[in-house]
Amino acid sequence: MLICACLVGSAAAAGQTPTERVKEGADKIIKILSEPAIGDTAQHDAAIKELRTVAEQYIDFRLTTMYAVGKPWLKMSKDLQDRITEAFIQLMERTYLKRIPAYNGQGVQYLKEEIDGKKAKVVSEINDKDKKLVVEFRLRMVQEVWMIYDVVAEGVSLVANYRSQFSQVLADGTGEELLDLIQKRIKQLDEQGDGGDDNATCSKG
Repeated sequence: MLICACLVGSAAAAGQTPTERVKEGADKIIKILSEPAIGDTAQHDAAIKELRTVAEQYIDFRLTTMYAVGKPWLKMSKDLQDRITEAFIQLMERTYLKRIPAYNGQGVQYLKEEIDGKKAKVVSEINDKDKKLVVEFRLRMVQEVWMIYDVVAEGVSLVANYRSQFSQVLADGTGEELLDLIQKRIKQLDEQGDGGDDNATCSKG
């Protein structure tokens, strides 16, 4: 997930293909991961902040949150949507970004691109020593710029994974309860101090 979770809108960006957009973001992330600070505990938080800044240029986190929440999103106030989006960003930051190790030369190949109207898919392959990880980036055109809204690694969608968790909460709960559960999960991860695990959940119970 090291490149998955981290991927502005400028005049140049408006003319980019989905693959060019993903590659540009990935290259910036790799540059940060290659810096010594990422492995320095004292500078780690600053490096994570830098990664988030880059990620926000290439990932539409509001769109990601909307898809993860599903239909209940439409009935929420803008204020609640904003608060859930920020909490969701913090959850992903702790679940993925804080576990990112120093870059060890993993290679990335971009295999194919599919465009269907205002949506697109970019399939890539990350080579890490003797392992190959197939990663699909899903993008949507936002104000004439391709923005990532979901990442599918080895067939597992980040959005679908969280949607299944959130739906359990929203089935008989409210958006405020979902926000509360996300915030509690963030607090748990902070107390653990290691970013938790990739299967971190926000389900009730």
